[in-house]
Amino acid sequence: MKFYHSHIILQERCEGRMKCLRACPTQAIRLRHNKVTFFDDLCVDCGECINVCPENVYVPVIDELSDFEKFEFKIAIPSRVLYTQFGLDIHPCMVQEALKKIGFDAIVDISRISHELSYAISEHINRHPENTPIISSFCPALIRLIQVNYPNLMYMVSTFDVPREISAKEAKKKYSKELGIPENKIGAIYITPCPAKVVSIKQPAEKEKSWIDGAIAIKEIYNKILPKILDLKDNKDLISKKEDYFFYGKGWGALGHSPKKIDSERCISVIGMDNIKMILDDIEDSKLRNIDYIEAFTCMQGCIGGAFCVENPYISRHNSIMLEKRYGEPIIFDEDEIKRKYEAEYYFMEHDVLPRPTRSLDPDIATSIKRMKQKERILQKLPKKDCGICGAPTCETFAQDCAWGDADLTDCIFFKLG
Repeated sequence: MKFYHSHIILQERCEGRMKCLRACPTQAIRLRHNKVTFFDDLCVDCGECINVCPENVYVPVIDELSDFEKFEFKIAIPSRVLYTQFGLDIHPCMVQEALKKIGFDAIVDISRISHELSYAISEHINRHPENTPIISSFCPALIRLIQVNYPNLMYMVSTFDVPREISAKEAKKKYSKELGIPENKIGAIYITPCPAKVVSIKQPAEKEKSWIDGAIAIKEIYNKILPKILDLKDNKDLISKKEDYFFYGKGWGALGHSPKKIDSERCISVIGMDNIKMILDDIEDSKLRNIDYIEAFTCMQGCIGGAFCVENPYISRHNSIMLEKRYGEPIIFDEDEIKRKYEAEYYFMEHDVLPRPTRSLDPDIATSIKRMKQKERILQKLPKKDCGICGAPTCETFAQDCAWGDADLTDCIFFKLG
């Protein structure tokens, strides 16, 4: 199976510093002949390589606004992170109006769906306590990490769809009916803080096709709308007209929001790859008990720490808190209606997410066992220094590469010196 990834590798830029090698959480990156390469089945598009590489070897592949000209009607679905990239004197309505000025016909907010889903998940936990803990499904890099490194935990991943997908589906159906335009002529474009969400749109793990037609990076859209925002800054009429009904919710991109309706004593929120892996290891070792829900984001500080953001994540977090304080009056919704939607499976994914087939899982069990035994024999011969000079991040990874025929034992400098 060929996997889509949100970056390309420019080999000629690589100087072999190995920062990406050590940062990759799934050990997908190798250094061969002083040039970087990677195993595409192990890459989860977390963006760590993009963040740490000083030579910009990893170049994001992202849509541009001009790519959506084919659509008769264009809908922007901004991540809530977009509003945190500007100062507190910039009303979020200005951001929405600026998006319209650069070519979008409508702006769809995900706050309402985010709140509905929080309630629906709480309802699900109350009805099915035997199926806990549930691992949040909002972060695509987290889902792919579990697919690759923790496949036996896939049954714990939430089967609820994410706000951006549900919002896109609702918006397309709504505008198609109102305007008499076929749904395939309406483009839904997500404004994303990270590369993982691009992959979840281009190659979704939970459905045949995403309701979203593409994604534009926040840092790309930021440069286009900032001049428009500055022009709108003194337009007090615009703000007064929209302030009455505008609601700013954190969305699910901020730590602690998705489980708002869940008992805080039975919920864990965690950010960062290393911290997430510790929690997942504890689950595998049966150390985690009396927990109903695990909210996790691979980026530090949540989505505001994504590779496509512009603002310092700590300033963005402050902006998010203040924006919610100023414009975050709770949305009034019909709980009975949410229960009806829940029972009709309105909020759920089209199908469960399955473990990803990787190079380490040979379909032939006998071959897989043979390779694993060979890996262990090779590992016993290695110095276990994890120096990375062989081009693999750890001695164990190098032993696996040798067992699978992707490397030779003489690539280890200790064998060369010996």
